[in-house]
Amino acid sequence: MTSSSTGIPSSTVNYLIVTANVGTLFENPVGIQDVWIKEFSLVVEKQVPKFIALHCQEIGGKEYKSSLQPVKDFFSKLMDCKALVEFSTVRGYLDGDFNHVDQYTALGNFYFVHDSVKDVFLFDYTDKVFTDVSGKQIFSKDLAEVPNIRKEKFQQNFFPGCRWSRKGYSRVRWKIYEKEVEFVNIHLFHDDSNLVSIKSSPSPYTAYRKRALNFVTQRLKDDQFNESKLLFICGDFNFRLDLKALVQKICPTSRQQVVRAPSDDEIIRVLFRDKQCETLNGEEHKEPDVLVKIEKKLFEVEQTLLKEKFEYQYLKSFDSELSDTGLDWKEYEITFPPTYPFSENIADCEDYMRTRCPAWCDRILLSQTLWEWLHHDKANVYYNTMGSDVCMGDHKPVYLAFSAKHDLPKQSNETNNRQQSVETNEG
Repeated sequence: MTSSSTGIPSSTVNYLIVTANVGTLFENPVGIQDVWIKEFSLVVEKQVPKFIALHCQEIGGKEYKSSLQPVKDFFSKLMDCKALVEFSTVRGYLDGDFNHVDQYTALGNFYFVHDSVKDVFLFDYTDKVFTDVSGKQIFSKDLAEVPNIRKEKFQQNFFPGCRWSRKGYSRVRWKIYEKEVEFVNIHLFHDDSNLVSIKSSPSPYTAYRKRALNFVTQRLKDDQFNESKLLFICGDFNFRLDLKALVQKICPTSRQQVVRAPSDDEIIRVLFRDKQCETLNGEEHKEPDVLVKIEKKLFEVEQTLLKEKFEYQYLKSFDSELSDTGLDWKEYEITFPPTYPFSENIADCEDYMRTRCPAWCDRILLSQTLWEWLHHDKANVYYNTMGSDVCMGDHKPVYLAFSAKHDLPKQSNETNNRQQSVETNEG
């Protein structure tokens, strides 16, 4: 194929970028892991990618110290699935350094290269060069010593009040047909208490996430060896809806009731009730209905208040964390329901747990340069979730699928010309 604008031979590569918080897969593995792999395979078969980036957060779940082997077993099973049989070049980076608490991020990066993609290289962050890559290799120990990945755990002062956190980011850079593309896996701090989130608009947790995202963005900008700036940053950003503004919207005439602990007067519950009403005959007040009930890790709401015509799209007006950062990251339009917190019960896979307000935590962002590249080529883009009607854990994986044109390197051009010449002569 030849690019019509430059006359230079080009190749179209189908990409599949996936982000998935997989903690639940190792806490309640029975049944869910097989379903997860099946749904991943279905997307691969439908989108027919030639390069796959899979970014995972919370590998190993809460029992991470005893889950490293189950994690390896799961990803080994994933690599052996039928949909990936033609991807003989694989690189996996599993952060299993849980004994180094100052470095441990619980992140996992996997990259699959189809056999048809010939000109692909990995960046060596130590020697600042791209190196050949082939075969399948999985790294799970001492990632700080592996030259093809850089990871960093966020400092504790990024998240005041948090005793310990595994949050951080990692990055891996590829060169695919002369295009340098860097993939950043990120996990930002969550809302620790709904009672804190409801106090102000926006909540204080948004400032913590903004600080961390600013930090990573600046790190990437300062990297003089990444001139192209074709960057994906994807992961569990833990972006949440503006809870106070949302409740004020869905319960505009409600009466707020605060419940305090008798021992220390600490707020333990906030209720939003229908205002009391009287009958026409002046009878006693009717017991008011509770519209919203909030505790530290409880968010109960009448579902019809969150849904509008059985859709969650109107909640997007309360999803403002990314735009409020002021950073120049781009994102395709979100048309899918909030990705968290889904029920971990296989029988209730389309319901949200009553722990947090539903939110679009899992996202895939693009740098301005990458955004312009895809729009210049008018790439067909699909931005969606995996396993919308099955249990995938408490997070629905999010994927971005697109096709992009690459100008072929000179050597590939000459090879193609020779092949064409041979075909012509034989004809």
